[in-house]
Amino acid sequence: MKPLWMAAAACAVLVSACSKSEPDAAPMAPGAPAAAQKTAAQKASAPTYPRVAIDTDAGLFWFEPRRCSIAQEPGNSEVSYSIEGAGQSPDGQPIYVTVQDEDNNPAQGPELRINVGTDQPRKTPEVVWIANDGSADSLRVPAAKTTVQGATLEVQRVVFTRSGSDRLTAQGPVRIDCTQR
Repeated sequence: MKPLWMAAAACAVLVSACSKSEPDAAPMAPGAPAAAQKTAAQKASAPTYPRVAIDTDAGLFWFEPRRCSIAQEPGNSEVSYSIEGAGQSPDGQPIYVTVQDEDNNPAQGPELRINVGTDQPRKTPEVVWIANDGSADSLRVPAAKTTVQGATLEVQRVVFTRSGSDRLTAQGPVRIDCTQR
């Protein structure tokens, strides 16, 4: 009879520890509290930036920058920027977007990439939409125009291509605010 009583008591302890109504319930895996605390601290300390919408003729793509940097040398017209983050395509697929300047050259337009099918950097999916001076030239459309005001980058006339012929046109400017929230 004693073993049955002990088993019932052990089950009661396990059930109460796993209760959803108790936010401070102890996790079952040893060492989990330290890992959970580290993850929570990383999320709390990671900078957050406003969501970016890219409204296209195929629907709305959006992403949340995880890195957002715009820099201009004092007394110099050259601006450099590097922005990237994960988001979602109009049909719900994960995407990873990068926006970079072309060699700090103000005469060159930006390079925008929408990697469809992945939400991770440095993964090469099957579908990659690219907008840059070269793709604009191949599509015979004007190159994108970039303006920077403080921590905000705005890119107008964005036309993406895939395979050099397929076209994806932004319906308005792409506005990226690198102000941390």
